[in-house]
Amino acid sequence: MVESIWFVIALVLLAVVSVALILMIVLRTEEKESGRDTRTQYLTPNYSRTAGFRLTAYPNNELIILQRYWLINESIAALDYTIVPGRFMTLFIAKRGQMRFPDNFYSDAFESVEQYDISGLTVTQSQKAGRRSAVYWARDGFEFLIYSEEPEMNMINGLAYYFVNNTRAEKS
Repeated sequence: MVESIWFVIALVLLAVVSVALILMIVLRTEEKESGRDTRTQYLTPNYSRTAGFRLTAYPNNELIILQRYWLINESIAALDYTIVPGRFMTLFIAKRGQMRFPDNFYSDAFESVEQYDISGLTVTQSQKAGRRSAVYWARDGFEFLIYSEEPEMNMINGLAYYFVNNTRAEKS
């Protein structure tokens, strides 16, 4: 009699643990699939403690106005810019292999994709007329991406040279 009670208790405990494990797996999968990013705002572009790098050079002047610094998912720096006259763009920086492109950045999202050199670096520019534009390059173990949802005509073309030549990051 006592043995059967212990057997039933053991079965109930095993069932409870199994259900708890299944719930944890399901909830963890849903969390990964939700696509939610964690964004932490910074006062300076020094992400050394969390991401292991800092920006040593980045554009910021009276026409390319830096609005705020972010760190996305503790690995991707994002600098939000206002481009005079009233356009917006984000510069993303990550260690090589850790870049995650914006949700609207997929192969069919662009009408044209071309590659060219700027200061000895291969740059890939993707555009959809009147809509999103992106410029991607890699340097010194880092990946860089400038991205705009609604740029001014040829805005990204002109900014590509400036950003490629004036943006630097270093590991810390």
